[in-house]
Amino acid sequence: MCAKITIPDEELYKYSFYKAGSTIVRQGEKGDDIFILRRGAVTVLVDDQIVGLINTPNTVFGEMSYFLGVDRTATIEAIEDSEVTVIPGETLFNLVIKKPKVGIELLKILSDRLKQTTRYATRLERDINEYRKELRRMRDLKEEKVTSIEDELLTYRYITAHQLAEARKEHKESHDRGEEASFFKILVEKKFLTTEALLQFLELKQLK
Repeated sequence: MCAKITIPDEELYKYSFYKAGSTIVRQGEKGDDIFILRRGAVTVLVDDQIVGLINTPNTVFGEMSYFLGVDRTATIEAIEDSEVTVIPGETLFNLVIKKPKVGIELLKILSDRLKQTTRYATRLERDINEYRKELRRMRDLKEEKVTSIEDELLTYRYITAHQLAEARKEHKESHDRGEEASFFKILVEKKFLTTEALLQFLELKQLK
């Protein structure tokens, strides 16, 4: 479920546009701004792994840094041209004081995030226990093969092996040059994958 919020007089706040492939916030950085998606789609990455997709208008993100007083807990990247409203945390806090209804919506958002995190932790603990059981049954197991999202794109025939190899090569070369081009942006720019197909794949990942 997407976390939505209704901000009165939203047009009074800062408005920003992000091209596909650009980074909106980066994990580990400081920042108090809170964002509301107006149109477009962004991915949520933790430790360079995609953990979520946001493509519903009026969805809020980036609020944890301000309300919890911590650095950014995730990186947010635009995977298509996106428009957002940017509200300073202090401004939103003052708005909550004046309009309690906005505060209630924020409480619902934080409660929903906590519920999702709890579910994830429970599922993770179950998976770890199952993995340990499997290790005991297979004493000769030396290492676990981890399937990356890029490999899953190949497995489910979103891209070919040649396209995957070429995109990985270009991504590495970009990294070596000190650039930060998104792997998925490269796939889209080289027309190996459409934005629509990428969104479909990410949505399927969320349903698993």
